[in-house]
Amino acid sequence: MFVVTGITGNTGAAAADALLHAGHRVRALVRDPAKAGSWARKGVELITGDVMNREALRRAFEGASGAYILVPPHPQHPDPVANATQVAQAVAQASRDAGLERLVLLSSEGAHLPSGTGPIRGLHEAERILAGAAPRLTYLRATYFQENWHSVFPVAREQGVLPTFLTDVNRPRPMVAARDIGRTAADLLTAADAPAIVELKGPRDLTVVEAASIIGSALGRSVTPVQPPREAWAGILMQAGLGQAYAKLLAEMYDGINSEHVRFEGVPDQRRGPTELADTVASWTLAKAA
Repeated sequence: MFVVTGITGNTGAAAADALLHAGHRVRALVRDPAKAGSWARKGVELITGDVMNREALRRAFEGASGAYILVPPHPQHPDPVANATQVAQAVAQASRDAGLERLVLLSSEGAHLPSGTGPIRGLHEAERILAGAAPRLTYLRATYFQENWHSVFPVAREQGVLPTFLTDVNRPRPMVAARDIGRTAADLLTAADAPAIVELKGPRDLTVVEAASIIGSALGRSVTPVQPPREAWAGILMQAGLGQAYAKLLAEMYDGINSEHVRFEGVPDQRRGPTELADTVASWTLAKAA
């Protein structure tokens, strides 16, 4: 039995699917069981609660062989880093209370750095807090999600431009699909000997210009990257619905990415998922058509 958090999201769903297809039993911690009905019909055991609730976590972990944990973003929280810290504290205590054997934490490129990384700093703190919480613990540090382009996909479709805070549009950088993160998490949960840290990229590094071309090909139109001025970033993010604190942290993260401060540590276990950006984008066009 393996526990999956975030099963109604992208990486959690991919992890659960991979575990089920391999013949494992799956238990999911969900805030609203009604939204996870399709998983219950697949045989997933649902535990009501969230990752801030130590008792709900303990019930989910009880009798399980391992758990995949992610820290859900809280865009309106006045202190997103403190929120991530509280999640990690609850997970660590519940893991010890339940005697959980293995944990896989979805972390991030740059999580080894203590500052200058925006919301990734919350994962730096989570890694620190979770150290020793389970005998077998893996930090799955993923790079920039391919799905980050989804929020501006409608703009590309309607206006032929791809807004981005990545300033060097010709510099290749890694991008990974959420489905590959989930599948890797499932592999790490079931591996006989999983490493302490895994760094995960996509099949190949891409420039923003290449990403715009891939998105344009899927849309059947030309798409060109555009970059808002730095002083407008926080305001744009707040207009999109993010709280002020989270918007400022995201702007800091992009500053770190652009300066190459946010980077991988360079641990021995570095992996590449197989999903191309074109495949991820194709799923968005298919969903639109449906």
